[in-house]
Amino acid sequence: MEKILIVDDDPEVPGVLKNFLERQGYRVDIASSAEEAGEKLASRDYALLITDIRMGGKSGLDLAREAKKKLPFLEIIVISAIKDITMAIEAMKAGAFSYLLKPFYLEEVLSNVRNALERRKLRIQNLEYRQHLEMLVEERTRKLKYTLQALRNSYLEILKVLVATLDARDVETEGHSERVVELSLEIASKMGINDRDFLRNLRLGALLHDIGKIGVPDRILKKEGKLTPSEWAIMKEHVLIGYKIVSNVDFLRGASEIVLYHHERWDGRGYPHGLRGEEIPLGARIFAVADAFDAMISRRVYRKALPLEEARKEIEKNKGTQFDPAVVEAFLSIPPDHLREFGKKTSARSIWEIPEFILDMA
Repeated sequence: MEKILIVDDDPEVPGVLKNFLERQGYRVDIASSAEEAGEKLASRDYALLITDIRMGGKSGLDLAREAKKKLPFLEIIVISAIKDITMAIEAMKAGAFSYLLKPFYLEEVLSNVRNALERRKLRIQNLEYRQHLEMLVEERTRKLKYTLQALRNSYLEILKVLVATLDARDVETEGHSERVVELSLEIASKMGINDRDFLRNLRLGALLHDIGKIGVPDRILKKEGKLTPSEWAIMKEHVLIGYKIVSNVDFLRGASEIVLYHHERWDGRGYPHGLRGEEIPLGARIFAVADAFDAMISRRVYRKALPLEEARKEIEKNKGTQFDPAVVEAFLSIPPDHLREFGKKTSARSIWEIPEFILDMA
C-alpha cells in the first residue's frame, strides 16, 4: 500500500489518523512540524501528504508548495479548523487535492485519501503512457529515417545508372548534363524561384533531359555530318523515349515535363507538340536556355565552340522566338565571368556529392 505522511503540531489528530489509516492497510508516518515533514519527504517515497495549515514555524501551505515542486506526483490533503473560502482556494493553488475542515469524520478522510491516491495512480499511468508513446514514435521515426535513407540510396543508384548509360552512348558531351543542371538552377535563382519541389524537378529534369538518346541508333547519334530528314525525325523521338523512361519512375515523374518539352520553342515551332509561350512548362523554358548556351560553347566534331560573348548574343537574339523573354533576361543577368566558369568545366561539381540534392529526392 502507498505511504502517507501526516503533519500536525497537535499530537492527538495525527495519532487518530495514523491508527485509522493503518487499519485500512496504509503505511503512515507522523511529523510534528513542516520542517520535520520536509526532511521526511526528502526520501521521496511518500504518495500522500496530509497537513494542517497553522503550525508553529512554517505553515502547511508553504510545505505544500515546496513539496509539489520537488515531488510533482505527491498528492496533498489539507486539514484545518479555519472555515475560510479564501484559505481553501489558496490550498488548491498550492496543489492540494482537497481541503477538510476539523472536526472531520474518519470515513470522509478515508474517501478523500482513496480518491487522492487514485488520482495519483492515474497521473502516473498517464505519464507512463505518454512516455511509451514517445518511445514508439521515436522508434518508428528511427525506422522511417532508415527506410528513407535506403530509398534515397536506391534513387541515387538509379540516377547513376541512367546517367552512366547516357554518357556511355555520347562521350562527346561529357559533363554537359551536369553543367546544365547548375546553370538551370542559377537562372531559376535569378528569377527568384525558391520552391523546393520546382527546383528538385528542375535539377532532375536537367540531369536526365537527354536520357531518351539511349533509344537512338548509333549511326544517327554519332553521325558527324548533317542528318537527313528521316534521321532527324528519328532523333526527335528521343524526347518521347526519355519521357516514357522517366515518367514511369515515381520520384522522377515531376521531372518528366522537362525531358519531354525541352525542345519546344516560345514561338510554337518546337517539338514534339509545338507548344507556344507559357503553354510550355516553366522548368522546360529555363532549361532550354541553359541547354542551348552550353551546347554553343562546347566543341563538337562537326563544329568549333562559339566564344562566350557570341553565345550570349545568340541567346539574346532568339529572345521571344526560341526562348522565353523573362528567362533570357534572367540568364543575361548572370555575370559573363560566372558563365565562363560553367564553360570551363569538363565535368561540373559532381551531382552525387550535393547532400541537399540527395535529401530533396524523397
